[in-house]
Amino acid sequence: MALSVYWNLSTTAAPDRRRAEWGEGERAWVPARDAGSRCLQINHYDYLTQVARAAELTGFDGLVIPDEPDGEEPWIVTGTLLRETRRLRLVTAIAPGSASGVYHAKMASSVQRFSNDRQAWLIDGPRGLAAGDPVAPQDSAARTGELLTLAEGIWGDGPFDQEGQHFIVEKGGLGGLVRGRRRPPVWLRQSEQPGADLLVHAGVLLLDAAVSIDALADLVADARRANPSLRIAASLPLLTRADERDVAVEAAYLDPAPSTLVGTYDAVTAKLRDLAAAGLDIAVLSAADQIREVHIAGEQIIGRLRAAAVAA
Repeated sequence: MALSVYWNLSTTAAPDRRRAEWGEGERAWVPARDAGSRCLQINHYDYLTQVARAAELTGFDGLVIPDEPDGEEPWIVTGTLLRETRRLRLVTAIAPGSASGVYHAKMASSVQRFSNDRQAWLIDGPRGLAAGDPVAPQDSAARTGELLTLAEGIWGDGPFDQEGQHFIVEKGGLGGLVRGRRRPPVWLRQSEQPGADLLVHAGVLLLDAAVSIDALADLVADARRANPSLRIAASLPLLTRADERDVAVEAAYLDPAPSTLVGTYDAVTAKLRDLAAAGLDIAVLSAADQIREVHIAGEQIIGRLRAAAVAA
């Protein structure tokens, strides 16, 4: 199977741009000449839309929308960008403790109808009391399991009953709201150490840390013993330029993390092909300057990957 490529869409505003919310006050990027010109200025959601459209135009398969402490609400961003795109799949970070299981499923039913089934769920771990989430870390896996069991159970006519420690439903079922619609595929984070009981619910296991080729092959084998159809994704920060001199200059300036894919277009493409040969199904790329790097990755890296796949 060809390697799929997603972009990790950070929804925090760059320090020099702020968020440029609508309303009175300063405007980032373009100063207002008068009160009437304010309506012509763009805000942070326009910027996120730019990134999403650039990803779609340059060949990305989808976006991962994380739940960042200083970022926008993933559900709201998902709804906005699904209506601004036509092909991209959007993976929404889901906080199990933020709503009832029925409400999560009901929201997903609306999103899937409005977007032609393009949403997936990325299940996050406990967020702590600062986020209003009182669940203990040792109870997180059980809560996730209950949420996923409930979502599967009510995605149909019902009646479905569940009486768990965290989620309860009696004679549930979404009926016509989900008839003919695909339930969002589930992504689980490998850093949350999901056991076999959770992996059976999942479509994708997301690796949050760098892994060697040999370690990746072993991890894929272990994960697929629990779920033979499980796909493996990896979060991969990216720093790539046309030649080695430019790569060195950028690396000296940015000081990339050890997990970053650093190299020329050809070198990064070769590394991704090696990862795919070892069992990686989805590369989730990221970079700070999102507009610029989405274009570079789409035009240079995805273009090379697709060309290599055709030649093979």
